[in-house]
Amino acid sequence: MAGASREEIFEVSAEQYYAALIDYQQYPKILGEVDTISVLDFSETSARIQYTVSIVKAFQYTLKMTQKRPESLSWELESGSLFKKNSGRWTLTALGPNKCKVAYSLDVEIKLFAPAAITNKLVAVNLPRMMNAFYEFAKTK
Repeated sequence: MAGASREEIFEVSAEQYYAALIDYQQYPKILGEVDTISVLDFSETSARIQYTVSIVKAFQYTLKMTQKRPESLSWELESGSLFKKNSGRWTLTALGPNKCKVAYSLDVEIKLFAPAAITNKLVAVNLPRMMNAFYEFAKTK
C-alpha cells in the first residue's frame, strides 16, 4: 500500500479551495494525468465520479465522494481496474477570510505489481504539485 499526507497553508478562503475541489468537470484542466471525468451523481453532500487517467496506459475508476462544505471531501473506491484500494480525504481549516490550511491524506493499493518504494515516491512527488494546482484554480473562484 502507498500512503501519503501533507499540509499546506494557502492564501485563499477554505470556501474557494473547497469550490475548486468539487468542480470535478475541471479536473482534466487542473490535473494533467486526468483524461476525462464523468459525474455520475452529484448532490451537496455526495458525488460519484468516474475518472479516466493515463499512467503508461489509460485506466478508468469510480470514486464515491462524501462532501462537507467547506470543511472536507473524502472518497472511497467504488470500482475500477487500476486500484485495489483508493481512499483519502481533504480537510480544510479556515485561518481567516483569505487563508486556509489544507490537509490531504491518501491510501492506495494498485492491482498491478509495483514496488511500494516506487508508488510511495510517485505519490509523494505528485502531492505538492497537485495541491498547488488546486490552489491556482481556487484563486479563480
